[in-house]
Amino acid sequence: MRYWFGDSPTDFVVGPGEQYTWADEQLGYNAVLIPGARLWAYDYTTGTRITDLLDHTGAAVTEITATSYGRIPRFRGPDEAKTLLLGQAEDTFDGVDDPPDLNKWVLTSIDWPSIVAGVEARVTTLEQGGTEVVATAHPLVWTMAGAVEDATSPHRYVNLEGTGQTIETVRAEATITTGSVTVQVLTVDLDTQATTVVAAVVLDTTTQAATVTPAAAVSDGTGVTTQVTLSDPADDVADVTVQVMIR
Repeated sequence: MRYWFGDSPTDFVVGPGEQYTWADEQLGYNAVLIPGARLWAYDYTTGTRITDLLDHTGAAVTEITATSYGRIPRFRGPDEAKTLLLGQAEDTFDGVDDPPDLNKWVLTSIDWPSIVAGVEARVTTLEQGGTEVVATAHPLVWTMAGAVEDATSPHRYVNLEGTGQTIETVRAEATITTGSVTVQVLTVDLDTQATTVVAAVVLDTTTQAATVTPAAAVSDGTGVTTQVTLSDPADDVADVTVQVMIR
């Protein structure tokens, strides 16, 4: 699962502005918001630069750009990353001026409140003698009766277990007179609607039923759906049934 970062009341790029004198003739600087600052993200543990980012629309980006008022916009980090380091883009310096200040600052996900709430709920359950939430089995079944055409199921299963799950088994069957059909299982990011194919079964005139065990991960809050695609629109394929077991 990709967590959200940025766009909180404290998420601004600030630099030192005009110098001024304050109590006891000490020198200080006015704080200035830096519009349009280019920011690079780094792994919190290793310090390695990260370019696997998504902007607020779900588009892939390699860096973050501050708004015209210096605000760090909302973006998503790599899968499962809850803390990042953020710093000014290093390629903005030509090496001619004084060495740049390349400090990296800690940025935590704005999803932390919900993450902590989930952990606290599980701890409370354990302290009261209960058991921690364990993902139960959920079947996802879709049938297209009659002649088959390229289509995606309008129905989704969404992982609401509060923990990761796994697509353990996928079974597909159809009546095929000519041609072939590919049955795919997709995970769906509910924020961006982006889909990823995690399992596929190909059926033809000699293999009209098949089962695969993809062991594909379904993170908390992720959807699962299915789709069918004919090898040729003229193929004679009917009565497709897909069953997906998620645990």
